Amino acid sequence: MLNNKGYGKYEVLTIIVLLMGLFCYGSFKIVKRVELQKFDTMKDSAINFSKVTATNIASFHNTETVYLDEVIDENLISKIKSPFSSNYCDGSESKVEMIDGVPYVTLKCDDYLIERAKFSDKSGVNIYKVTPWSRNKSGDDLENKVLYNCSVNGKDLYSNYYEELYFVSLVNKENHTDYYFSNEVNSTCNVVSYNFYRNKIVHVVD
Repeated sequence: MLNNKGYGKYEVLTIIVLLMGLFCYGSFKIVKRVELQKFDTMKDSAINFSKVTATNIASFHNTETVYLDEVIDENLISKIKSPFSSNYCDGSESKVEMIDGVPYVTLKCDDYLIERAKFSDKSGVNIYKVTPWSRNKSGDDLENKVLYNCSVNGKDLYSNYYEELYFVSLVNKENHTDYYFSNEVNSTCNVVSYNFYRNKIVHVVD
């Protein structure tokens, strides 16, 4: 009787362990599915942004590189909601570049980045995980970019440093100018630029 009772206890424990394992596996699959849906939503947003911009490319001053903020300002698209938080996707880094008449889209939402993607198959599009830009080198897989600002009386005019062409578009918007490159902006303000760095790795979502 004792052996039978003991064996019964082990059976019950085994069943409990198996059930816990199945529950954990099921929970993992659900979380993974939700994560994949978020990245799929980001890809869909990038495709829509790319199509709207390419269709209306003649509306913009610089028809080779157009930023999300510019498309929003033209009321051609609404702010893009990040699928990862309550934030909106970055309007200063997200852009469409026209190369030989073909749109290549970059979309940054929170810590995730689709970069220069030509959408023919969503499954072949890389999504990167990135850290904020910093003037300090830290960690591996570093990406380097020169970012720009305006200095007025020794103080930065803008709270952030930006890519050259976004910086120029911002100056144009605020000063009603029609510059194309940062060296032209010196007639409006003192242009300052620094090397910035961030960590950038491919984030596997499949």
